[in-house]
Amino acid sequence: MFQLTGMMSALLTPFDAEGNVNFTVLSDLLEWQLARGLTGFYILGSTGEGLLMSEAERCTVAEAVVRQVKGRVPVVVHVGALTTRVACTLAAHAAEIGADATSSIPPFYYNVGPEGVKQYYIQVAAASGLPFYIYNIPGATGVTVAVDIVRELISAVPNLRGMKYTAYDMYSMRKIVELDEGRFNVLSGADEVMLAAQAMGADGAIGTTENFLPRVFVDAYTAFRAGDVKAAEGLQAKINWTVSTFLSFPSLAAVKEIMRLLGFDLGNPRPPLLSLTDAQRGRLREMLEEIGFFKWAG
Repeated sequence: MFQLTGMMSALLTPFDAEGNVNFTVLSDLLEWQLARGLTGFYILGSTGEGLLMSEAERCTVAEAVVRQVKGRVPVVVHVGALTTRVACTLAAHAAEIGADATSSIPPFYYNVGPEGVKQYYIQVAAASGLPFYIYNIPGATGVTVAVDIVRELISAVPNLRGMKYTAYDMYSMRKIVELDEGRFNVLSGADEVMLAAQAMGADGAIGTTENFLPRVFVDAYTAFRAGDVKAAEGLQAKINWTVSTFLSFPSLAAVKEIMRLLGFDLGNPRPPLLSLTDAQRGRLREMLEEIGFFKWAG
C-alpha cells in the first residue's frame, strides 16, 4: 500500500522580478533538497502559494516538478480550490502527468458543514484515483477535519490514504493515527512540534522549514527513529529557534528571504501577501546570525 514517510518539504514556489514562476530556480531548489535527503515534495500548498496562482500556472508547476523529480521520491500535488470543479480538474491533471498522490484542504470561505466537507473530498479524490491525502490546517481554513469525518471518509473514499496534519493538538492527531487499524498514513505539518508528532505516531512530516533546514530535519527524524531522543531534541530546538525567528516577520516573505541568503532567489510572495522592507531584511539576517542559523542551515 502506498505510504509517505520521512521528511518532505512543502515546496516553495520561486517567482521572478515580474512575479512569474521562475522554473530555473525551481529546478535548482528541487535538486538541492533531494541531495540533502528529503523523501518527497508536497507542492502548491500553503507554502507553495498554490491558492494565489492561476489554474494554468498550477498545472505548469506540477508538470515541471514531476518531470524534474523523475520518480526519485513521491510528489504530492495539492489541488485544493474554492470550487469543487477546479479542484477536480487539478486532481485529474495530476494523475495525467504522473504525480504520485493528491491532497486538498477542506472547502473554505463558505461554511458547508461536515456533509459538504465529505462530499467535496469524495469528488476530489475520485477525480484522480491517485492516493489521496486530506490537508487539515484549521488555523488557515477555519475548518477542522475531525476524526469522525475522517472515519466516514475512509469508508467512502477507497483511495484515501492519509492526512497532512497541520495543527498542535497531538491528542486528536493520535486518534487519527489509530484509524483504519493503524494503517492511516499521517504526516505532521507544524514544524514546531515535528518531534512530538513523531512520538505520537506520525509517519513523517511535511513542512515549510524543511526547505532550508533539510539536513536538520532528516537528522532529527533519523535520531528519533534510532532511539537517540536527546539528539533529536537538540535538533528540534534549532528548528524552533528558526521558526520563532521567521514568524517575527511576514512569514512567507521571511522564508523566501532566508532562501535568498542561502543562494536561491525565490522572489517575493504573491500579493496580498506582504514583502519585507529593507529594514526587515537586515533585522532578519541579524536574528538568524544570533541563533547560529548559518552554521547548520542547508
